[in-house]
Formats: sequence, C-alpha cells, structure tokens
Amino acid sequence: MRPRPLILIAAPDGLHPAFARLTADPRYETLVVRTGESALRALYEYRPDGLILSLRLPGLDPWEVLSRVRDMSDLPIAVVDRTYRVADAARALEAGADDYLTPELSSRLYVPLLRRAADAPPGAESVIEDGLLTLDPGTHEAVLSGHRLDLTPIEFALLVALARHPGQVLSADRLLRMVWDVPVGSDASRVKYTVLRLRRKIAGTTGAPAPIETVRGVGYRYPPAAGPQRPGRD
Repeated sequence: MRPRPLILIAAPDGLHPAFARLTADPRYETLVVRTGESALRALYEYRPDGLILSLRLPGLDPWEVLSRVRDMSDLPIAVVDRTYRVADAARALEAGADDYLTPELSSRLYVPLLRRAADAPPGAESVIEDGLLTLDPGTHEAVLSGHRLDLTPIEFALLVALARHPGQVLSADRLLRMVWDVPVGSDASRVKYTVLRLRRKIAGTTGAPAPIETVRGVGYRYPPAAGPQRPGRD
C-alpha cells in the first residue's frame, strides 16, 4: 500500500491552476498525463486511487477512456470540462463517473470523494446487517440476498447512507451532504444518476429490483427489511 493516495490527472492543460493546487497538496501524490492513450497506460502501470478526466483530452476519445476505465476499475472518477454542460454531466454520470466538475471546482470537491475511498480505516464505521443486506464500510464489501455487489466507492457510500436510515426518505440535498460532502444547492443530478447506476447494478447481479424506492418530489428511501437494524446517523 502506497503511503499517500495517487491521483491520475488526465488533462491537456495539466498545469491548470486548479490542478496545480491539487498537485501541491501534501496529502496526495499526483501524476499528470495529456492524452487518452497515456491515461490508460498509466492506469495499468500505476494503479491510481482516483482519476480526474478532462473531456478535452486529445488522442483516444475521453468518453471511450471513461468507459474502459469503468469497465475494469471501481476507482473514483471525476469528469472535468471547461464549462458546465447539462447534457455532458448526464452522460458522464450515467456512464459511471462519480462527479462532473469544472476545473475551478475539481480540487475542492474531488478531494472529499477520494478521501472517502482511500483514507477510511477498516472498522471506522460499524457493519450494517438487516437480514437482506450486509454492508461493511471497513472492507467495502456489500452483499444483498447472498449476492456480492461490485460497487464503486460512491455507489457504496450512497447505499450505506440509505441503509443507515431504513424507512426514512432522504432528499437529494441531504444525500449530497452525506455522500459527496458538498453544499446544499449543488447539482443534484449526481444523486439521480448514481441511484440509476446502483439500481441497474443490483438488478443485474441479483436478478431482482433494487431495494431503493423513489418518493417523487421528495427523495429516496431504503425500505426496512426483516432482521436486526441499527439506528440511523449522519
């Protein structure tokens, strides 16, 4: 295990001031590459703990890079573009990105996401067991109805947040604060598309609908299951 998490920055403007601030952060190691092909090579060679992927990346199409990375890894991925585009945000989040940002926000918002994946020590949070679902935050293990779920860190964190509050409806703003650690009023589409990916992954693995209910206009709820439950907490 490396002493500091490694962030791979795949961007043609790798020295953008926002990225420069991130590379200067002593808590992280950073590696900058400037083409799609070099991003994939670095992923294989260095096995980074997180990826910041620019949509302006030359060479191999960045959307293809995103697809290939997500097919073979569950590391946190933030897609970055110079300006915020709703269509691109939706496409990135649905394709498996954990966040969609502009460079000015990348270091401020991406670091909490990476910290959740890389810095949480085993046993930092108690195991959730309710007779249907077992979640172990220390080992990142998720088992539903006897099926092991292969979840990205942000998908796992979202399921933990819901399962720790069985029967409660959690709004998108509350989930943004609990899971992404971002202010109320931030783009809630990241919640919508992470729930969508989580539901698809659970259904594909178990052959049954995911135990995540939508309460229209309010938020999302994990329905109580038979068995022992622990009190919810933020």
